[in-house]
Amino acid sequence: MISKDIIKTFLATFVLMAILCFSYLKIKKEKDFNPFTLKLNTGTEVITLSELKENKIILMYFGFLSCPVACPTTLSSMSAVFKELPKNKLDRISFVFVDLDPERDSIKKMKEYASYFHPKILPVSLKMNELDLFTKAFGVVFMKVPLKSAMGYTIDHSTDIIVISPKGEFLEPIPHGTPKVVILNRLNKIIDEYLK
Repeated sequence: MISKDIIKTFLATFVLMAILCFSYLKIKKEKDFNPFTLKLNTGTEVITLSELKENKIILMYFGFLSCPVACPTTLSSMSAVFKELPKNKLDRISFVFVDLDPERDSIKKMKEYASYFHPKILPVSLKMNELDLFTKAFGVVFMKVPLKSAMGYTIDHSTDIIVISPKGEFLEPIPHGTPKVVILNRLNKIIDEYLK
C-alpha cells in the first residue's frame, strides 16, 4: 500500500512540474513575440510596424478614449507639432495611437476621436491578449482601475511617446508634457540623422 507521504510528494512534484512548464511556455511566448510583425487593425486595413517604419520614424502613444487628461493633452500637443513641421518632414513620420481599452473603444470611435486632432494620427486596435504582449515589448504599463461612477473603471497607463527609428531601434522616448518646441527640435534632429 502506498503511504500518504509518497502520494503527497508525488502530487507536490507534479504541481511543481506543471508550474515550471507553464512558466517556460509563457516566457518562450514573450521571447518569441515580435511586435514589428504583429498585425494592427486600423479599421480600414491591417498593417505592421515593419511596414510603417520603412523610411520613416515611428512615434507611438498608448491611450484610450475615456482618458481625462493625458491622452487629449498629448494628442493636442502632437497636433500642434505636426502643423509646424514642413510637409517633407511630416511625411517621414508615422504616429500610431494604440488603444488600451478594447473592451469599450471601437476602432470606428478611435478614428473619429483621432480625426479631431490631426489626420497624421493613426489609431490601432488589438485583442487583449495581443495588447498585453505588445505593451510589454515597449515597456508600457497599463492597468484597469475601478471607479465608483457610471464609467465603472479607468485605465492608468504610461504616458511617454515611444520613438522608433527606421532601423527598428528604440530611441529615447518623449516624456508627457514635453514642450512643443523641444519635440519639434528632437523630431527634426532624428529625421535629419536617420532619413538623409
